[in-house]
Amino acid sequence: MFRPVALCAFFLAVTTLFYGQAIASEDEELIREYPLPVKNSYPNNIAAAPDGKIWFLQFRTNKLAKFDPDTKGLEEFEIPSTKSDPLDLAIDSKGHVWFVEQDSNALGRFNPANGKFDEFLLPTWDTKPGSVLAAKNGVIWILGWNSGIMLSFDPATKKFVEYNIPTKNGSAFNPIEDHEGRIWFIQRAANKLTYFDPKTRRFDGWTISDYVQSPMGTCIDSKGGVWYLRMVDNALTRFDPKTEEVLSFTLPKNKGTQDMDIDSHDNIWLVQSTDNRLIRFDPKTSVFQTFNLKTANSKPKSIAVDPKGRVWFTAAKPAKIGVLDISLIGQIKSKLRVKIKAPEGLFK
Repeated sequence: MFRPVALCAFFLAVTTLFYGQAIASEDEELIREYPLPVKNSYPNNIAAAPDGKIWFLQFRTNKLAKFDPDTKGLEEFEIPSTKSDPLDLAIDSKGHVWFVEQDSNALGRFNPANGKFDEFLLPTWDTKPGSVLAAKNGVIWILGWNSGIMLSFDPATKKFVEYNIPTKNGSAFNPIEDHEGRIWFIQRAANKLTYFDPKTRRFDGWTISDYVQSPMGTCIDSKGGVWYLRMVDNALTRFDPKTEEVLSFTLPKNKGTQDMDIDSHDNIWLVQSTDNRLIRFDPKTSVFQTFNLKTANSKPKSIAVDPKGRVWFTAAKPAKIGVLDISLIGQIKSKLRVKIKAPEGLFK
């Protein structure tokens, strides 16, 4: 059980000027959007590859897509299984793109080098795969969102190993690997923060609060802190696994967060669909900063930070991807010039 050590902060940065928000010059835009060919393709999860290419899934058109930020070129690849219901993706150190197929009950792999797909059926039918993680050692981890099943997949042997999550019907999502190789994830229905240690093959976890929070997450910062959201309390939360200390920061008023990621400076990025905006949280200053998207009511869904620190997102209405270039944040540029004439005789 968490020890309730809470530190709350409420800061709201308006989209244009407060808290160092950038004003871009005439030929620069803080947020750029790129419409997709099919307006109702429903792009969902997005990820940035080590080479800077941006990969994302299109749920309704059953496609995997790649966007090149340098050339602005878009490539789409039809997933072999018809209506596979692709839900999440991850990119391994070799650049292979892994994704889960809920309707096909499969793990998919795409090799950008040869354009080939491979699909691996999960050993238990109706696993309901909803999340995937590519670990640093090459092992692929899968969470069944409402089956109580966690799986590892070894690409070398093409073998799955199943593990039963102790809490049944816990609604497990959002796996992330810490510095010790443990796999952390949220159980939304069970109201728990949980980890699995592949070395000992044991689960451990903590109840988030005495009442249901519908938590979501997760991110790991450079010091090993685990970040997640308490949706009911509207609090961004950091859990220290060593001390079990909990720090909570109240988010600006909103109607629901969809996804989160962390950048190389430990800033936490959030995407809020109904509010149509991105949010950055700086743990050093406890300041939240908001960025409204250009297209009204665009329903952003997923978020990913690329190797250059740019923040990418998907949006559904109409289908598009977009990017916020954080290198422009804090650059206030203006052509405004003010001339002041001192009163005659002032300096006599």
